[in-house]
Amino acid sequence: MSRPGPVASEVIRFALADSIAFLNASDWDRVSARSGLFLSRRFLGLLEQNLPENLTTHYALAYAEGRPVAAIVAQSLDIRVADLSPRRAEEQGQGFWRSLEKATVRSVTRGHKRFLLFEALLPWARLDEAEQATDKHELWSEVASSLGRQWHGLLNAAEHAAELPVAWVHQRMLVCGNLLSTGPHGVAFAEGEDPAQLWPVVEEALYRIRSSIKLFGDSDLVMIKDLTDDQKDAATALRRFHFRRFETEPNMILHFKPGWRSFDDYLGDMRSEYRIRIRKTIRNLEAANIVLERLSAEHVKAKAAEIYDLYLQVHEHQKMRLVTVGPQWIPALAASFGDDFRTVVARPREGSKVLGFVNVIRDGDSACGYYMGFDKATAAKRIPLYLGLVYAGVGQGIEMGAKQIFLGRTALAPKAQIGAKAQPIYGYLRHWNTALNLAVPSILALLPAPDEPPERHPFKSAVPIGN
Repeated sequence: MSRPGPVASEVIRFALADSIAFLNASDWDRVSARSGLFLSRRFLGLLEQNLPENLTTHYALAYAEGRPVAAIVAQSLDIRVADLSPRRAEEQGQGFWRSLEKATVRSVTRGHKRFLLFEALLPWARLDEAEQATDKHELWSEVASSLGRQWHGLLNAAEHAAELPVAWVHQRMLVCGNLLSTGPHGVAFAEGEDPAQLWPVVEEALYRIRSSIKLFGDSDLVMIKDLTDDQKDAATALRRFHFRRFETEPNMILHFKPGWRSFDDYLGDMRSEYRIRIRKTIRNLEAANIVLERLSAEHVKAKAAEIYDLYLQVHEHQKMRLVTVGPQWIPALAASFGDDFRTVVARPREGSKVLGFVNVIRDGDSACGYYMGFDKATAAKRIPLYLGLVYAGVGQGIEMGAKQIFLGRTALAPKAQIGAKAQPIYGYLRHWNTALNLAVPSILALLPAPDEPPERHPFKSAVPIGN
């Protein structure tokens, strides 16, 4: 496979594979060396052994004149309506039709504006002066009113149909990135290469991956996941290929000062009102006879069933659930990554039942909070399990010697209270059918605006970023 390269004198060739083991190992390592854990062969190979049921992996290496220049990680998944939300299917159906109505109104409104803008260019010369003086806005109102009556009739019929179960509805999607992590983990460029020149190569790789899997069903919806401002070179190329940008919830990042060696060091640099709040939370946990302790990999395996149940308690209440990990994923990570993967659990002081857990995985000079779960019934008693686990994750990140910890994109306000700052996250979406791709902006307009964390300054002095 070859195509004209990003530089006119070069030819780009591709190697495609459904397993990372099928690609040239040294070439992949050369390209992904600066891109962290989640693009490493070690992590990707372990993921393949523990894939969620609806997920399939795909990879590509791009070569320019024989040298590897780009590595692409993609995943295809089968999305069921029942997997998207904990709400009942008929409620989802009605919500879909109501949202579609709003999108249609927006589209009609845009069309009306375009009509008014360009109507002066239409051939009105054949009309007499009286006809030209007709109020076109009044004419438009009559047309819009008629269309509105017809639309509401269709909407009512559709809502009745939506009362039927829709859980069987499926949609295949191809995602450039990793659905089991947060961040730009879909593309790596070799050192010394120009990303702006290579993003068209990424698009070509996705097109070829999509074509290679058509036997198993069309994946016409393509998403590039979790880009940040560091990947600004992607914007121009992806717009040229008709990808539509959308913003998701930000990733909350807590930067560490170089002198911190423990959680107490972290607290010591906080303003008193923030430090008092954290210590009060810790005392409340102690008063409830809850202790936090780190588990060994062997104990993570022994407690796998309890940990997985707690994961599901949180996961099944999320707004959208594209993938659900299996019960062996967390134990597999603990066994494979040793001290670079840590699990802290909350349990009763006089007992071994796990009431909550948090994982922290090391990625170069960063730490990442990686899945959390807690007992909803216990938390409902106003026992601060969630906050205690967040603090435990921060403590583990500091002890790992990381420069920062990525805390994810939920519970933005509590994370801002402990000093985390928001990193904007973007995605790009397109439908390979040109006509349907025109509807993507209206679909994206249905997405709620991402929440923004409150501005908080809990430290006595600013924490240097990128220290």
